[in-house]
Amino acid sequence: MAVLATATVVHSASSPLAERKQPLSEAVEKVLSEFVQSCLPEKHKQLTAHMVDVIKTIGSTVTLTPEETRTLEQAAKLAVEETVKTWRPKAQEAMRTYLSRTSDSAAIRHIGMWQPEKAGPNEPVEGWTPPEEDATWLSTLKATLGTDRFGVWHAADLKARQQAETALSAPLESWLREARAPLNENLRNKIEFMQKKLELSESQIAALNKAAESLLDQLCTSEKKRATSMLLTLTPAARDYILDRSSFYISFDRPSSEAWNQSWIKSASSVLPADLVATWQKIDKEERAKDENEYVIMIKPSEQQAEQRMQMEMESEIDGIVQTLNLPKERTAALKQLSKQAVQESLQQARKGWLQQAKSYSPEDRKRLRGRIFFGINDDNQALKLKTWTEGLKKLLSDAEFKLMSVENTQRDHRTFLALARACLTEMDQTLMLTQEQRHKLEPLVMESMKPLMEQRRQQYWNYNSYQLFQTAAKVSTEDLRSILDEVQRGRWKEMAEQGRNSARSSVPDMSASFAEVQDMEAATSRHLYKMFIAERTRTLEVMMPQVEEAARLLSLPDTVVSKLTTVAKGAVESSLGYWRQTTESYVWQAVQNATPKTILQILAGTESSNSGGRTETRPQNTVLWKSFLHSALSEAQLKKLQQSADERQNYRLQAMAAMSTSEIDRRRRLTADQSAKVQTAVQKVLAEYLPDMERYMTNQWFLQYYHALVPVAGVPEKELQAILTPEQWKLCKDRDLPDALQYWEGIKSNHEQRMKRGGQAGGNVRVINDAIIFNND
Repeated sequence: MAVLATATVVHSASSPLAERKQPLSEAVEKVLSEFVQSCLPEKHKQLTAHMVDVIKTIGSTVTLTPEETRTLEQAAKLAVEETVKTWRPKAQEAMRTYLSRTSDSAAIRHIGMWQPEKAGPNEPVEGWTPPEEDATWLSTLKATLGTDRFGVWHAADLKARQQAETALSAPLESWLREARAPLNENLRNKIEFMQKKLELSESQIAALNKAAESLLDQLCTSEKKRATSMLLTLTPAARDYILDRSSFYISFDRPSSEAWNQSWIKSASSVLPADLVATWQKIDKEERAKDENEYVIMIKPSEQQAEQRMQMEMESEIDGIVQTLNLPKERTAALKQLSKQAVQESLQQARKGWLQQAKSYSPEDRKRLRGRIFFGINDDNQALKLKTWTEGLKKLLSDAEFKLMSVENTQRDHRTFLALARACLTEMDQTLMLTQEQRHKLEPLVMESMKPLMEQRRQQYWNYNSYQLFQTAAKVSTEDLRSILDEVQRGRWKEMAEQGRNSARSSVPDMSASFAEVQDMEAATSRHLYKMFIAERTRTLEVMMPQVEEAARLLSLPDTVVSKLTTVAKGAVESSLGYWRQTTESYVWQAVQNATPKTILQILAGTESSNSGGRTETRPQNTVLWKSFLHSALSEAQLKKLQQSADERQNYRLQAMAAMSTSEIDRRRRLTADQSAKVQTAVQKVLAEYLPDMERYMTNQWFLQYYHALVPVAGVPEKELQAILTPEQWKLCKDRDLPDALQYWEGIKSNHEQRMKRGGQAGGNVRVINDAIIFNND
């Protein structure tokens, strides 16, 4: 709940908890089981430490002899072993409730974002017994302490439990209020409708209102008891971890629409005459029959979106088949007819599940979510994967044609995996400072780890970020990494993987928190600026240290030189922060200009995420201190070796970016292997000249976003691109793929021309060593 959720908000799922606990597909269950297994060491470690604390608390409550302590320690070990066994299946059951039931790939990606070291110790799980409540443990404890001392301990333990329950009460009450609101709205609407249809008296309405309150109280009391019991199975530290957050996520087990309706009829029957209840049931049945149209309306946006997406996928697939096999119009028409059948069959299968899900929403929820909720289609039920398409395709194509298309698709998938792997590695390379040999060894390993991202990559609107790629690459085994990376690089790899897992957490300060009043606003602002400076200095040094590590690794520098280089790096960081200080201080003082003692801390908190850096010339690598030391401490041969490494890194980055852009054209236009290679070469040539202008115009991760990935393709001369693509491919590319990219390209080309007029060079007017500007190309 509090750990695996991607958002810390009150969650009121449309389907009951019992349904969401049911097993998922075999593929998802396998990945989920492996994740839960990875949580066991953390859970075991936590419970072992917890039982040590329990025994210490027992010893402070009733004196224990050394022999009694050893007896309890042995019993605690057995209790932990047994309870971890019962925790495992219940944890897997609990974790299912967070996962998509319409997309296996989405569920698997979601699991990949979870952290065993967080989920194992901190995830609340129902239906298991913690070791301090284990029957065998309690029996041993009672036998060891004797009746009197056990009674003393039991009373103290009961008191501690009551205190824990009291600590949970306030946050749970807040949670219940939020979860209760939509249910209360639903009952009020029911009563209002009953009043209108049954012409109820004031006393009957009052009785129904009272019955509604009672029904809500019963449900909320039950849920509070369930949540309390679940949270009490956590250790005190884990409960504190949850409660210390500004809000915490817990799944309120909301009844299904049908079950809730039956509960209300039962409550109404306790205060209304039987004939009125019978009349109401008849009216309610008629009204709910009318809701069938509401369900159809609710799923309509999902139907339209899914149909449009699958049609586009089918069009691209057919374009690729027709181009590869040079099919005539008659066979092309047969393929299009087959694709329509597959799309409609997919939608027909999906509608059944969608309507069932829509029925689980209350009328109020349906009204609130209309046009804002979209149901998905499971991977296996997508049109391209249905037998209608796959088997039909075999009938329309000859064996040789079908085999050729299978080979083409396999090769295309391989190119996509390679593009993703290179995109990941070029981002990691900025910290790992890899050699060319290391990149080549890592590529096949990272390619394999990228496969869970394939479904997302096939979609029309795909976006990645570096953290997502880092986290996916974390699946590469430690053993494989050990044979390729040195110890420092492996440590950096692990840090980036952790950074990827933590990226879902908001870095934005909690502005809903309460802020104290301060009297000395100037002092508060100064303290805040110092805190920001320390954070920025730490971040900048973290970016700088890989430069030192690469020089030490690549040049086999002696410890004395590495030590000096480290000291110079720290000095360069300090020297580089002048511009940051100037702009940040100006921004912060401006922000608090109209602050009051009551508002200043909140205003200051809002400035924490500001970023005044970004100028290349102010980076520590470009300070006089750093550049002069490199020249004085390193020989010409060493500088040349560093330059070669930097050139290889830059060339690899251009290659990775070009691969992602080409992969997007490949996805849309089904390129042959030869076409793909030619397009990538052309795009890489464009990037070599225009990349500085593109990164000023867009973000430096433009190639990880579908919207920007085609921009450098727009920079390839039209005649060159036409010569690579078939006439039909070129027409579709020009009409459908490039219009937006061409608009971006006009701005980039303008930036490039201005830079050239200022005396710049195509790929930039400086040479780079360790990401530092150290001498001109001139």
